[in-house]
Amino acid sequence: MNTRGMRRVVAAAGLAVASLGLVACGNQTPAGGAPSQGVSTPAPSTAPTKPQPSTSMPIKPSTQPPTVTPSTGPTASPTKTVQPPTVSPTRPPTVTRLANAMLLTGKEVAASDPKRGWTTTSAASRSICGKSATQGNGVQGRLTRSFTNELDASGGQWLTRYQTPAAAKTAYEQIVATIKSCKAFVPGETHARKLTENRTLAVGDATAILRWYDYPKPNDPGSEDGGFPYAVTRKGTVVSVIAFGEMGKGIAPAHWEALAQTAAAKLP
Repeated sequence: MNTRGMRRVVAAAGLAVASLGLVACGNQTPAGGAPSQGVSTPAPSTAPTKPQPSTSMPIKPSTQPPTVTPSTGPTASPTKTVQPPTVSPTRPPTVTRLANAMLLTGKEVAASDPKRGWTTTSAASRSICGKSATQGNGVQGRLTRSFTNELDASGGQWLTRYQTPAAAKTAYEQIVATIKSCKAFVPGETHARKLTENRTLAVGDATAILRWYDYPKPNDPGSEDGGFPYAVTRKGTVVSVIAFGEMGKGIAPAHWEALAQTAAAKLP
């Protein structure tokens, strides 16, 4: 047999063996069971499972502010302790100290009534209406100064201090009332007296100008007349009294008013 013939015999034999193998595999019966019907179980799928879309609606965040639940604590207001009002201590009234600088000087008197030669003097002066015409009750301090022209006129100033402005006001009214009545130092039988000035000035807290005029009676034609002006000023707790006396009519009313204003301006 040639080579080609040998190849055909080998090929035919290979086909026969393959057919026998297939029949044997298909007819094999497992132990204790029915013969196989040739149904094969598919292998599990290894493809990735796609997620199923959700059918529920998405939840939107709330835009409303959170609700604050009020506290359920006690509703009764706590009892407040009432503190008594604070009382500030009462300050004592300011005390005004009298000083010589508050008194008129001889130069100031001379300037108010020029060409009369007024100067200060150490001689005590007096008023024709007495001590009650220069000070009131409850005096806390006193200063005086006297003046003269070294001829026929003299005078003085009295400063008195009181505890309160109300006390000074009372003293001022007492002094003015005393001067108006002027029961002291009454003129002799040959003279009479009359009040020729009784007015007020808007100076200090209050200022009164009063002037007494003594004149001779007909039974004494040779006697001199006399002028006695007063100026009373109240300012705060201080009262100032100026009282002059001289032969004749006395200091002219305009000059006396200027002197009263100068004296009042020196008070504190």
